[in-house]
Amino acid sequence: MIQPTEKLLEWFRSGHPLDTGVIQSYCRVIARYGNREDAEVLLQLYLEHPEDYRYVLLLEVVMRCGDMELARQLHQCSFVNGKLKEGTPGDVLHVLAYMGHQLSTEYLVDCVMLEDRYLSKDACLALLHMPCEDQHQRLRDKFEQVYGNTLFPEILPALCAKWSPAENMVPKLLAWGEQASVDCNGGLVWGIAMYGTSQKEHIRSMLWNPNWELYGNGTGSHWWAYMAMPMVGLTFSDLIRDLKDEAGLATFTDKASSVQTSQAGLTRSMAEEHRFHVLHDLLQLKLESISHPLRYVKENQESMMNLYQQLFSWSTPHVDDSILGVITNALGMDHVLIERYHQLRSRMELYVSHEIELDALR
Repeated sequence: MIQPTEKLLEWFRSGHPLDTGVIQSYCRVIARYGNREDAEVLLQLYLEHPEDYRYVLLLEVVMRCGDMELARQLHQCSFVNGKLKEGTPGDVLHVLAYMGHQLSTEYLVDCVMLEDRYLSKDACLALLHMPCEDQHQRLRDKFEQVYGNTLFPEILPALCAKWSPAENMVPKLLAWGEQASVDCNGGLVWGIAMYGTSQKEHIRSMLWNPNWELYGNGTGSHWWAYMAMPMVGLTFSDLIRDLKDEAGLATFTDKASSVQTSQAGLTRSMAEEHRFHVLHDLLQLKLESISHPLRYVKENQESMMNLYQQLFSWSTPHVDDSILGVITNALGMDHVLIERYHQLRSRMELYVSHEIELDALR
């Protein structure tokens, strides 16, 4: 058992107030560096308080460090008659499927159909880890029922890749995104990203399109967009290049502005501002070191050192062509984004120091 796990156990048993942010930070580190022993002890702690969200956070470690025996223990304590026990969090569905424990696909699709947003999301994430041919017709019928609605089971579109080819489905999802609520469009992003690297340019265009609002506006859509990037092979270097390349920025801006002017009267400067907000908020998520919810997706491996240099270095001492210079030229030196990127720079510098320390310890 690693030292952070021991510290976390001491904290839980101390009777001191439990801060969820600190618990999540501990669990991310333990999930990255721990092993089965850490997962086993934290599973037992969770099982003592399965109804308490602070303890539910411990399942992150169980999911990523546990084995099939621990999965069987979790299943045995969480299910009765093939269904989740009352009060058991839906997170368990995702955790078990990620660990490779087989669940009833019929029951999972039943959960998808419910009006419980969180249970539906976890059931969809579980289904993304297993074959479900026997349920394709039910999923197809549900998709057709809600297609075009502004609100719908958010992650349902991510399952479309299981039963429809990209050439048929991607255009439908893109069209749906033009009218769907931004509260739900994270699933549309994933629905396209599930088709893989062939959809890289679609995801890139969606990020830069103000209609999709894929930044930190409180809906969580930018989280799904961040997780979609490695699914299609889109990197932060790609995004930085778009924003620092004046010709590329103009191309993207003109395309979006021509659409937006007719729809909502957005100006070119507002479209530019949107893109800088998107990049900023996606980088904030990378700084949080959040692991991908799908076991088979390789996570973004770009070093913060390289990204920092791409963002903030000058190619010549005579012209500021860093991201700060680009923002100044596009929006003015007093724009709020200047301060936001200065704050981001400070956070990235801390992360770079952490990377250097880890390299020194290897």
